[in-house]
Amino acid sequence: TGTAEAVARRFAKYAKQRGCSIRACTEMNDVCDLPSQAAVAIVAFVATCGDGEIPGGALQFKDALNNFKAGDLSKHTFTVFALGDRSYAKFCEAGKFFDKKLEACGAKRVGKMGIGDACDEDGWETGYTTWLPEALSALGVAAEEESSTPPEP
Repeated sequence: TGTAEAVARRFAKYAKQRGCSIRACTEMNDVCDLPSQAAVAIVAFVATCGDGEIPGGALQFKDALNNFKAGDLSKHTFTVFALGDRSYAKFCEAGKFFDKKLEACGAKRVGKMGIGDACDEDGWETGYTTWLPEALSALGVAAEEESSTPPEP
């Protein structure tokens, strides 16, 4: 969804500033070829649509994951940030699906799934702010350097 893509772009920009190589992808459908790729860290940002549905930009990836076998993704690591609205019965269901399925296919979880709840006072920001430092550390991303010099205006 647009919100998940915006959060993913924000994360990618932040990680790039810390020296990470980011594969540009706006839809999860862009990474259906994971078993044939060299080891990568998968950071999935997934919104839940309607009554627990997978967003359209991730349906092909869902089908691909359902066809992967245990161990197909063993060279990869992952973490998930799920976005949803706790007023729905199937809160963050799409994120939970991908979190479980990536692990079932052999990818190594490096951090707990983050939850961005639209009902929080700051929306998804509340959960993202908590999840981000833990995710970056788990992924081995360099910490932000402290500086005694104030930032440029």
